[in-house]
Amino acid sequence: MTKEEAESLSLVLLRVVGTLDQTASFVRDKDESASWDRYRQAVGRAMGVVALDLAEPLWERFPELRPEQLGGAYKVHKSIYEPLFYDPDSGA
Repeated sequence: MTKEEAESLSLVLLRVVGTLDQTASFVRDKDESASWDRYRQAVGRAMGVVALDLAEPLWERFPELRPEQLGGAYKVHKSIYEPLFYDPDSGA
């Protein structure tokens, strides 16, 4: 895999985690407490798999791609997460 290919993959994985995070906010805001508790646990496991099992080995191999928010030097533009599935700040 080239660095450019790894960068593309890294951005996709970040989008997946971002979308999962948006779904968690959606369920928290829109569903019952019991559903939120179950969903939070499940989405946390899914996010952990993507981050720890998929992205982390990629960033170990290409450390220059580790995002700033995770202690690296790679600047991730917020636009990679758009269009948003759900934005709790939008009031919708």
